[in-house]
Amino acid sequence: MSNQVFNVMAHASGSPGHFSELAAQVREATGAACEALIVVDAAGNGGYSIAGPLEAQLSIPHTLEGVALQLRSQLASSIQ
Repeated sequence: MSNQVFNVMAHASGSPGHFSELAAQVREATGAACEALIVVDAAGNGGYSIAGPLEAQLSIPHTLEGVALQLRSQLASSIQ
């Protein structure tokens, strides 16, 4: 998977994107102010959708950066 070029599809909240309805369902089921759904298939291609008002979406980039840092650390220690 690491030698491939990955395809990531982005869908804004309320757009007719493939994951928009599912993202909205997760947000409603959890009562979250905002929700980001990230999906990666077996080939490493991914997509995402964000559900929530713009004000709540503003925190998503910072949150995802923190998740990425933690995940890189966890994966690096798992590989060793």
